[in-house]
Amino acid sequence: MSITIIPTSVFADVVSQEVAQSQVATRVANLGAQGIEIRRELFVESDDHLPLEQCRQAIQQSNLSFTVYSVPASLWQENHLLNQKILYRSLNEAQQLGAYAVKLSLGHYDREHSSIDLLLTSLDQFFAEHSSAAPIHLWIENDQTLYGGDPIRLLQFFEQLTTLEAHSQWYSIGMTFDIGNWLYAGQDALEAAQRLSPYVTYIHAKHAVKQHNTYMTLPLPTEEQALWKQVIALLPDQAWRAIEFTLSDDTQIGYYNDLLSTAEGSMYTMSDNREQNLLLSSILSTPVDSTLLDIVTFGEAMTMFVAEEVGDLHEVALFSKRLAGAEANAAIGFARLGLRSGWASKVGADAFGTFVQQKLASEHVNLDHVRVDTEHPTGFQLKSKVISGDPQVQYFRRGSAASQMSVDDLDSTYFSSARHLHMTGIPLALSDRNREFAQHVIQQMRAHHRSISFDPNLRPALWSSHTEMIQTINAFAVQADIVLPGIEEGQILTGSAVPEKIAEFYLKQGVKAVVVKLGPSGAYYRTQEQSGTVSGFIVDQVIDTVGAGDGFAVGTVSGWLAGLPIEEAITRGCAIGALAVQSIGDHEGYPSENELQQFIETCPRYLSDQVLLTENAENEKSTVEHDYSPDPSLEGVK
Repeated sequence: MSITIIPTSVFADVVSQEVAQSQVATRVANLGAQGIEIRRELFVESDDHLPLEQCRQAIQQSNLSFTVYSVPASLWQENHLLNQKILYRSLNEAQQLGAYAVKLSLGHYDREHSSIDLLLTSLDQFFAEHSSAAPIHLWIENDQTLYGGDPIRLLQFFEQLTTLEAHSQWYSIGMTFDIGNWLYAGQDALEAAQRLSPYVTYIHAKHAVKQHNTYMTLPLPTEEQALWKQVIALLPDQAWRAIEFTLSDDTQIGYYNDLLSTAEGSMYTMSDNREQNLLLSSILSTPVDSTLLDIVTFGEAMTMFVAEEVGDLHEVALFSKRLAGAEANAAIGFARLGLRSGWASKVGADAFGTFVQQKLASEHVNLDHVRVDTEHPTGFQLKSKVISGDPQVQYFRRGSAASQMSVDDLDSTYFSSARHLHMTGIPLALSDRNREFAQHVIQQMRAHHRSISFDPNLRPALWSSHTEMIQTINAFAVQADIVLPGIEEGQILTGSAVPEKIAEFYLKQGVKAVVVKLGPSGAYYRTQEQSGTVSGFIVDQVIDTVGAGDGFAVGTVSGWLAGLPIEEAITRGCAIGALAVQSIGDHEGYPSENELQQFIETCPRYLSDQVLLTENAENEKSTVEHDYSPDPSLEGVK
């Protein structure tokens, strides 16, 4: 088994600055790691008052053997000269910390213009002036830049070190190998591993996929030929290993710490003057930031019984059990795309409640904010099977556990640990308690500068009056960054059936973007700067429309969060909506990221003029020049 080290950035409460780095040393030791990595960027104090001694004492008391000090700075400046100030400052702080090694990025090293002799002389000078201090090892990390993440530059750097036979009793120089960073820098991680393996002492493992012009960091896949496993197999087996991605609890952290300690690497033996370092890896792998989750939602999930035969529900004898609920659908959809997705709710202490939790957990949705209510049941519903058109749905949800969710149940830190909130209008219809809960959640997200998306998802039957529904839904919608109404929902909520005027209604009240779903043929969008239409995808057969609207939200919001142009984000939404209607069940057709990209590239789309609306100023009516169902209960294509 390899030595493992746990960085403080693993702990969500440290990243959110609720807990000091020094306070997790004991937890690191209890989780089975041999060392801890202290991150300079996580200190909130000024440079002159870093709590290094406090961390050192806590680490010693925890009996941890090794400390790594991570400094987000470059060794070589833009002019290719050594940054001696950064080098000396980092070494000095590392000594105060009692660190075994300090980690820096290569920076703008150039073989012709950068003096490694000066680096070695500077190191010798530093330790001559600090002769009473313990040795410190310098580890150079490939970063996400085109210069610091260039394998040729790194190889030249380490080859020059080897030529100079650079070694000392006071220091050694090795490499931190970050698998994910190679992808961001446009490099081949496997090729880099083959070239740089002799110098690697510290391994960071991330999984990322390219989406248009950006990379999205995803959980580490489990298949044997996964990239991170192939890379580790090429790197020294003796290399220290660690997890870097933020996790929700210590049990998860301990699990991945054990997993990484047993991963098999190369039998290559590093030279004696090099030491081993960490493997940074992830199943919820993401760039280190101040969040535990990418996206969180809340609402009611129900057990759904779907008829196995066509006919009226009262005549059906056989049903199959599935999961239903708009917010649960969205949480599953986001998780399948590789986002860290969370769902908050209440369920009953019954078989239906257990089923809901097990189903969501199997989809890797975080359930840390799910409460079990011993006094109220989990809701359920019946859905008919149809050959064409929309299925008949009957709900049994009055007085459900989810409708009892109140501010008393709110863990505000759970929501603020997510970088985005996606909500719908359904919980607002369930009870006054739910509405109060929702308002507190929004306030919490806004206080932490998080973004919000809102899908009206109108359910008129759940409201006491249309007036109350319209006023309440709009009051919440205008607090969001992006609003996603269907064309008929927009008409109900704004009084206009013209997409441009629906969008204008919300934009005037501060919403950043409005996307109006126009049916299977596409969507209209408008922001403060631009507007347009996006074509939908043509499908051969529509099997079940329920859940397609939630899928549209998943695709659009995930693209929006990834920073894609709004047209590309909406294209994702149209694609997931089209995939959803081709499967029985609310979310069964939702794709993985790779499946989504393949569908977008291969599936035919409607012509742009089939999405355009004919504006009729008189009566403000609009029609889509394609087959379109006016049924306002259709949850998918609006």
